Amino acid sequence: FPHNFQDEYSADKIEVYYDSEKQLRYVLLDGKKLYFKKRWGKKKIQNLCSLLSKEQDIRSPHRYLTEQFRFEQGESLVDVGAAEGNFALSVVEKASRLILFEADKEWIEPLKATFEPWKEKVEIVNKYVGSKTDEKNTTLDDFLSNSKKGIFLKIDVEGAESSLLSGSKRILSEQKPIKIAICTYHKQDDEKEFKMLLTEKGFKTTHSDG
Repeated sequence: FPHNFQDEYSADKIEVYYDSEKQLRYVLLDGKKLYFKKRWGKKKIQNLCSLLSKEQDIRSPHRYLTEQFRFEQGESLVDVGAAEGNFALSVVEKASRLILFEADKEWIEPLKATFEPWKEKVEIVNKYVGSKTDEKNTTLDDFLSNSKKGIFLKIDVEGAESSLLSGSKRILSEQKPIKIAICTYHKQDDEKEFKMLLTEKGFKTTHSDG
């Protein structure tokens, strides 16, 4: 992690707890339980949590929100590549609805445990999101309906971002309002190509510092 502020974070200081009923370990994120994969031990969880904190530090290029780009009360969150769900958990009380896409089956059990207190407004989908729809895949166009309150798309899909956008033409064209936080560091030309595509559809784009 190539930033000096990483030294302000210590994995060893992160408290990891065990839920004997669910048989899962968890940490507290702003007082809310964030659960992890059943086979993960304390040290692995501490290291990941330390990295997650660094990534969402206000000084980090990986941070999804800024003072100008915020998740507002009543918006719907569509979290594509939710993993452990730390971002979704950080905005769960503001969101009117949350759809969490995660292709890794091992994350589904901890995600259900984490979002159990809000299960009536959270949907967890164990599928890849891209440019086709079948048993294991879906496009955002096929899955999502438009939201009058607005949609916030958080997209981090390990290099499949371009495929996802090609399967999201209707949502990108018709959904108003819509905000998108999308990772552009997986492939060399992603930032340039995504900016061109989104600008053509009327979006105002900017990128994080760094």
